[in-house]
Amino acid sequence: MNKPIRWITAPLLLTLAASLAPAQSPAFEAASIHLVDPHTAADLQRGIGQLSMSPFPTNLFTLHSAPLSFLIQIAYAVDTQENISAMPGWMDSQLYDISAKVEGEQQLTLEQMRPMLQQLLAQRFHLVVHHQSKLLSGFALIVAKGGPKLQPPAKPKRKMGGQILPNGLTFWNMDLAHFVLILSRPAGQPVIDKTGLTGVYDFKLSYTPTNDPDSSLPSFFTAIQDQLGLKLEPQKVPVETLVIDHIERTPPKINPSISPNQSPPPTST
Repeated sequence: MNKPIRWITAPLLLTLAASLAPAQSPAFEAASIHLVDPHTAADLQRGIGQLSMSPFPTNLFTLHSAPLSFLIQIAYAVDTQENISAMPGWMDSQLYDISAKVEGEQQLTLEQMRPMLQQLLAQRFHLVVHHQSKLLSGFALIVAKGGPKLQPPAKPKRKMGGQILPNGLTFWNMDLAHFVLILSRPAGQPVIDKTGLTGVYDFKLSYTPTNDPDSSLPSFFTAIQDQLGLKLEPQKVPVETLVIDHIERTPPKINPSISPNQSPPPTST
């Protein structure tokens, strides 16, 4: 079965203490979390049950059909799921729908919202972690012979966003620092940026889905070079690994459901 879509966002150095939610961290005004059933590979191919996340900046964070491991990636800027260790067996299979409303109408970036997501994980799932730094096998993204083939944003004022499908990916208004995290998922190992490129681009890649020998599309690594003019070069890369000390599967029911298209009534978490 093809794995669900994964959104990956820009990394920050992990500065985690034993507790995930510092007392001074702001909290969401309201939050709703629901367990959902997994979908079949056929459903995912038709776009049913694919993982999706609200674009940033936003005042209503939504995450649909996502494993808790992915929310932890987002909250703690972990490059790939492989950089989370000591996960219980259910943590990458149980899916969740999550909606969390910021107080008022302020629009927060992902970096601004991360402490709130960390606090949400601590409050609802009693998550406790610590981190370790390791040198692991990975890739450096470099400019290929012939130069980059990158496209400037078609809509410069559009929010950064996109998606990963089984046979490709599309992202827009994104810099290379963010894009290497996107590549970490299909590459299967962490990726760091060594292109020296500082612009913002639209990215589109088409490649053979995993375990599909009949596809006429190029391999992921060939697509990177032919379609973007970039190259993934194997090398050891420094990686921050997040270690799960404690986590619970089912959150308590505290808030009513929040519609992804509506602001919830003022309630406290």
